[in-house]
Amino acid sequence: MTVTEELSRSGDPGPVDLGDGVFQLPTDYPEVCNAPLWTYLLLDGDKFALIDPGIRSTMGATLEGSVRQLGLGLDALDLLLATHGHPDHSGGQSSWGVEAPAARIAAPLEDAPWVESFDRQWTRFWDDYPGTLDLSSSREFLAGLCVPEPTVDVLLRDGDSVAIGDRALDVVETRGHTWGHCAYFDRRSSTLFTGDAVQGRGIASCDGETVFAPLYVDVAEARWGLRRLQALPFERLCPAHVPPMTRDEGLRFLQASLDFIDEVDALAREMVSERSPAPLLTSELAIRISDLTGTDPPLTPQTVPTARAHLYALAREGLLDAAWIPRTIEARDG
Repeated sequence: MTVTEELSRSGDPGPVDLGDGVFQLPTDYPEVCNAPLWTYLLLDGDKFALIDPGIRSTMGATLEGSVRQLGLGLDALDLLLATHGHPDHSGGQSSWGVEAPAARIAAPLEDAPWVESFDRQWTRFWDDYPGTLDLSSSREFLAGLCVPEPTVDVLLRDGDSVAIGDRALDVVETRGHTWGHCAYFDRRSSTLFTGDAVQGRGIASCDGETVFAPLYVDVAEARWGLRRLQALPFERLCPAHVPPMTRDEGLRFLQASLDFIDEVDALAREMVSERSPAPLLTSELAIRISDLTGTDPPLTPQTVPTARAHLYALAREGLLDAAWIPRTIEARDG
């Protein structure tokens, strides 16, 4: 009987045994942020690694219990691995310092400054949309997901290999979602851990009331990363916010992610053509993206950076001029 079958019989939702020493662990993110999220555990002998260990509270809320259910000691944790620097993927890395002081903290090179400094991440991401999106009222909540921050021990670059015991993971830079986002490929199990690189047409909220739209900060980088993943010989695809998939399902999800980028590109070009020579606001494209995905409210930390990424891409083609449009008194007061 597998661990999964034993847990199922006991009624405990705990870890799911995916085979070959790969386990899918529940997190508290659905309760905290209304979005699905899983952490993945890789086992090699008496050592294990956690990929995307959730937010600051996740260790105590779910992961510690899952690890013990698998019969593992917390001191066997060898590696805490983040696919990128957003709090739901790296915020829990510093939580294990007392229980697993020898565990190494690893993150992509480009995203390490965000992992190590919420203030820097705030300036470069959450507070980077003046005139379009103001998240200042959420700053304390967001900081609580990841502060105090860890120090990154292992900086990962494209083509690197990072090991848990004798089990090696290939580092595959995907960028797009963040500037340094990386996926990790476990050749032993042919499993590809993609973090947030593959998002399809968005992720439904846990309460079913909205959809978290695909987020990417650069159109060309996002396409490049997805195509790199398509070329890998994986048999199982494990995104962070979507349940694991077979190869065929994963390839369809990858293609859906590329198709969404193309759809928004076509929409942006159409809006530019219809609006010319009048200005097109980032907020206007973000609202149209929310119409495509079912995102409510329409202006979010997903729709706004994705809209801006597409407008930047069209500006690079010479189809747009960047401009700051003064607001009218009525608009400011409204």
